[in-house]
Amino acid sequence: MEQEYSIENAKKYIKQRFVEQGDFLILKEEVFDQMLDRAVALDEAFMEQSGVNDGEVYDDDKAFEYLFEKMQKSFEDQKMYCMRFVEDYLDYSEQYLESIGAIEWD
Repeated sequence: MEQEYSIENAKKYIKQRFVEQGDFLILKEEVFDQMLDRAVALDEAFMEQSGVNDGEVYDDDKAFEYLFEKMQKSFEDQKMYCMRFVEDYLDYSEQYLESIGAIEWD
């Protein structure tokens, strides 16, 4: 059963997954929240620019490159965490979409 996508529910789900993992608990919550908000906004921008919102296929590798580059520029003080953060964000975002039935695998 497919549920409607909610950006707020996605953020809650993704944040919970990060907390469960525990690797980013060293960041101040305010910084973590800013990073998560930025990653979500960049992912939305990537989908718009790459045509995903118009039916094109979501390219995980291109999405990673796009988000990683932009996150490093946005978070200079956390630059060393950006690669892992983006990888985890993309994994958790995909898991959220699966959990609401928004994507299926062939």
